[in-house]
Amino acid sequence: MCNQLMRNKNMKKKYLWLIAVVALFFASCEKKEPFDTQSADDAPLILKPYNESGTGSFTYKLANPDTPLFDSVTVTPSNYTTVKWYLDGALVFTGLKINMTFPAGDYELLIKAVTTAGKRTERKGTVTVSPYDTDPTSAAPAAGIHAVPGNPTTLDGSNLSKVDKVIIAKDIFAKEVVHTLSPEAGATDSQLAITMPETPDGRYYVRFQDAEGKIYGAGDINVHNVSVALDGYASFVPGTEWTITGVKLENVASVQVDSIVITELTKTATSITFTAPTAEVGDHKLSIKNADGSNVYFITAEGLKDEVTTNVSAETTIWEGSCVINWGDSKVELTKDMMSNVPVGATIYIYFNIPEAEYHALRITDDWWAHDLLPQVDGMEGQPNPYTFVYDAAGQAAVEQTGKALITGFGLEITKVTFK
Repeated sequence: MCNQLMRNKNMKKKYLWLIAVVALFFASCEKKEPFDTQSADDAPLILKPYNESGTGSFTYKLANPDTPLFDSVTVTPSNYTTVKWYLDGALVFTGLKINMTFPAGDYELLIKAVTTAGKRTERKGTVTVSPYDTDPTSAAPAAGIHAVPGNPTTLDGSNLSKVDKVIIAKDIFAKEVVHTLSPEAGATDSQLAITMPETPDGRYYVRFQDAEGKIYGAGDINVHNVSVALDGYASFVPGTEWTITGVKLENVASVQVDSIVITELTKTATSITFTAPTAEVGDHKLSIKNADGSNVYFITAEGLKDEVTTNVSAETTIWEGSCVINWGDSKVELTKDMMSNVPVGATIYIYFNIPEAEYHALRITDDWWAHDLLPQVDGMEGQPNPYTFVYDAAGQAAVEQTGKALITGFGLEITKVTFK
């Protein structure tokens, strides 16, 4: 009897042990919730948008003002990061997916990602919005449009006879209007003038308004209440006539190059002309003073400066500026007058930058596109800068006959043309 009880007890223990093992097995196979490895202390990363060059910069090209900037940002740690979109430094959208339209123009884009712990990263790019062909548009020079209160300022562009009002605004969408101006008498399709009233120094957006009240993007304008030199001061040729252009220059009294002070000047509100001093090849300090002792300022990448470096080069400048060439639509035109001092056999230097583009090519031809001074060169990203070629007798004859040499091609920003 006792043996039977003992056997029953042992069997019961075995069954309990077996049940415990089975329960443990199924418990270990139970599906568990995933563990989120993201935290607010993680450094944020913008995974999209990106470009294949790996620079982190990118360009949105919108066909017209009704085409939206439509894109999304992929960011990590996604649960703890806020994304903000800035155009020209102004916040225009907060969120991962933007779907907005903007007036025609070129804008600097900045996408910022900030975590709840304050850690941040950013991506830079540009937004280019093209106008419709029939829209009134501006065609600001590379240096931009500059105005002095009280003085007329000429705006170049197309379809400008449609402009009823010129709006000067602090913001992209012209909600903060500073001035609403009427074009001066004599406006044409390609040119109109305005006079800026008293306005604090700064950069403002220009917007055109037609008779029906529709608003069009028209770039920006820089207002100066001081004398400013805008162009012509980067280099000079000793002993030749030197012209510096700008705004509010009618009261200039002297130009100083290193220790040489020049007081014999021909001056207007927009230019000063004088004979460049004797100087050696290389860099020299340049400053300009008004009759009351105040400085004339220079436009630089760092802002307004009262002294800049100018250069005497072994090369003679034919043309200087900024032109992104696009075959017949955008090209540098060198007239026969500009080329008149270039002798046969001279070496011509083409200085350029390489913006992001589908391809990069250079061609120099005459105004009839009949004779190439420089046959098309493809793959300019791999060529020396400046690119040089010899000005021969056939090229000179073509320029004389047609009146111009054209620097054309695609995907290059031409900045200077010289010869030696």
